[in-house]
Amino acid sequence: MPELLSIINCLKKYFPKNFETFVSIIKALLCMSGTKTMLNISRWTGEESCYKTIERFYERIIPWMEMNLILITNFVNISELLLASDETIISKSGKKTEGLDFFFSSIYQKTIKSICFSGLSIIVPSKKKSYPLLMSQLIFTPEEKEVAKQKKEKKKKSKGKKVGRPKGSKNTKSKVKPLAPTFRLLKEQLSKLSEVSNLKIKYFVGDGKYGNNTGITICKEFDLFLISKLQHNSALFFKNTEEYIGIGRPKEYGQKLDYNKIPSKYLVKEEIKDKEITKIYQMPLLNKSFDVALNVVIIQKIIDNKTARVLLFSTDLDLDYQKIIDYYSSRFQIEFNFRDSKEFWGLEDFMNIKENRINNAANLAFFMVNMSYILLEKFRVSNNNTSSGIRDLIASYRAEKYFDETLKLLQKFNTNILIPHTINNITSIGHIHV
Repeated sequence: MPELLSIINCLKKYFPKNFETFVSIIKALLCMSGTKTMLNISRWTGEESCYKTIERFYERIIPWMEMNLILITNFVNISELLLASDETIISKSGKKTEGLDFFFSSIYQKTIKSICFSGLSIIVPSKKKSYPLLMSQLIFTPEEKEVAKQKKEKKKKSKGKKVGRPKGSKNTKSKVKPLAPTFRLLKEQLSKLSEVSNLKIKYFVGDGKYGNNTGITICKEFDLFLISKLQHNSALFFKNTEEYIGIGRPKEYGQKLDYNKIPSKYLVKEEIKDKEITKIYQMPLLNKSFDVALNVVIIQKIIDNKTARVLLFSTDLDLDYQKIIDYYSSRFQIEFNFRDSKEFWGLEDFMNIKENRINNAANLAFFMVNMSYILLEKFRVSNNNTSSGIRDLIASYRAEKYFDETLKLLQKFNTNILIPHTINNITSIGHIHV
């Protein structure tokens, strides 16, 4: 595995005492079968690292973001970059896992007992590829638990009561609301990124969960423009163009946008394919929930007189509609990071229950996504096969591991065994894409 060592040697400074343990864990993950637990990893590291050594490794505080940044800047051709964030959950049983709570699962379409992670990734839009930076576990603070409890009780009490403001209530100064857990984690991650990196990133891309005033405020704090999604029926207004008559507060909002009668001057693209008509509009609009004007892109699809609508927006008022669409569509690449880390690198498998061990297990899986992407590029070139995937990469490393172990066993009996120059015919046995 010489190409592996050449890649991770640049990370040696982060492991002054146990770099060999780190290398042995990476090697084990690349060739092992079964679950990626500490016990199974120790079985595949052999004599290099015992279970207790790996256990101590998981107890360490490891600078995962810095390590991922070094891999990305050293081995990925960087031009234009985006930041993206999203959450994923891991179902867990038992009672002792740190941060265990009930989170909504999009797969089961209900809340399940699980732990939640917020992932931050760098996206290279020209390659349509996402490279993970950091995973942070969402653990509710006592204050956040209290707020959630009060909201639940208030909702129960309000059932069956009249909707609206209570009679005789007076205006009060609005309290500064604490950040929701999702945005608290996002702010922590962006703060850490600004401390350890000087990469020039202009845009942050998030799904509809981040498309609100809180998301814009956090992005503005870190000199980022937000690209996100609005609800299909959001109340949007044109800016008021009437002259101020000198009485009262100047009017800010003009005419409300009617989605069925969008002015044709804002139409930037129209396509007709078979019975499907696609219209794209771009215009600056206001929303009463936002403190700033929005650069809104409306995508309408009309099929058999039925209209479907998607609303994207950016806080950069000069950004072209096509880039808003391309940047937002590239956001989905972070979902592939979650998929690969769960399917191949143990994000779904780990059995740790302590906070620091959970953090290291999740970030190790995220780190391995980056490592596999870099190795896969070299693997495709050496095998002259652009369709090779992660399963082919793992099969190759596993076959190499079996070959080395067999060779060690044979050399005990005969030291004059001829070693072939290439073992491609052996390592390619388990490949899916031949």
